[in-house]
Amino acid sequence: MNIWQTILRGNGRWLPVVATLTLALTALPPAHAPRAETLKDLITRKLQELNLLEGDSTAPASPGNPTLLARPAVTINDRPAREALSRNDASRTSHVLAVPLPRPRPASLAARQQRLPTTASAATPASPTRTALLTDQAGRIRLNPKQLLQERDHYQAVYLKPKEIGHWDAATVNRVRRNCDIVLAALNVDARPLPSIGGPQGCGIAAPVQVKSLGVARLKPPAKLNCRFTAALYEWVRDVVQPAARKHFGQPVVAIRQLSDYSCRRRGGITRGPVRISEHSFGNAIDIGWFELANGKRIHLLKNWGEFRALFSKKSAFLADVRAGACKYFSTVLSPKYNKAHANHFHFDLGRGGRHGICK
Repeated sequence: MNIWQTILRGNGRWLPVVATLTLALTALPPAHAPRAETLKDLITRKLQELNLLEGDSTAPASPGNPTLLARPAVTINDRPAREALSRNDASRTSHVLAVPLPRPRPASLAARQQRLPTTASAATPASPTRTALLTDQAGRIRLNPKQLLQERDHYQAVYLKPKEIGHWDAATVNRVRRNCDIVLAALNVDARPLPSIGGPQGCGIAAPVQVKSLGVARLKPPAKLNCRFTAALYEWVRDVVQPAARKHFGQPVVAIRQLSDYSCRRRGGITRGPVRISEHSFGNAIDIGWFELANGKRIHLLKNWGEFRALFSKKSAFLADVRAGACKYFSTVLSPKYNKAHANHFHFDLGRGGRHGICK
């Protein structure tokens, strides 16, 4: 009994199986036929044609060999081999040859990685100019007061006693005096240098200046300040006070009444007790009582301050604007809103090195 008799006696149950096996056997290629090119072989051959893969020139070129049409690899920097290519090959590899090489590492990056010293003692005499002087989009010179070298460590200075103790050494005075030269040369400030006051162990200013005017605004009376604070005060007057005056009154401020500049004392004028030393003791603060316009009218904080009043009063709105704008230039801004002790003046200072702002 052969296989066909078995299938017929099975009432046709084996016919679907036989039909499926027959179709599968007829679909297979003969043993001598070459192997069909797979997707991997096709991708490999196309990449080799574009010289993106290195081929094996020793292997035979056949449809089943991934090194079909293999040729010596041409790298970007291999100029003799690139010139030897035919025009057709050069056109196909043009997009490969156009890949730019990485630029060399800049010398400044290597210098930064060496972590060169940036302290004031290791800096060159021109270093304050590189960090403090800036130019805006209009080409005007701008000064960043917070980048100027400081006379003392303000975090340690708050523990000093309010007395003029010791004296400043010549190296410190000369170093800080260079900052004053930058301020007086770059800004429209009418000021004259003064001799050193006190010393680093107490109250004092290494290189004080007597400021008479900030642009067109005169200080009444002239204020004795350090150069770093003078720069911040000028920037505030130029960028905040004068634009606010023209906005609300159509005219500039020509005079500013200062109530306190350099003063060796504790905070709040307290003479005894555990109260810390004031920033006024370092020429690092100022108190402002009123502003005078070009037409002679004055804007007093005691008379015109009021947040609700600023909704319908130009003078109150002006005071609110200059107080809000001061928070960008000083680390401490205290107004009549803070407490009754400041009911008649603004207090501005650059305590804590100009960081950690207090705006009230």
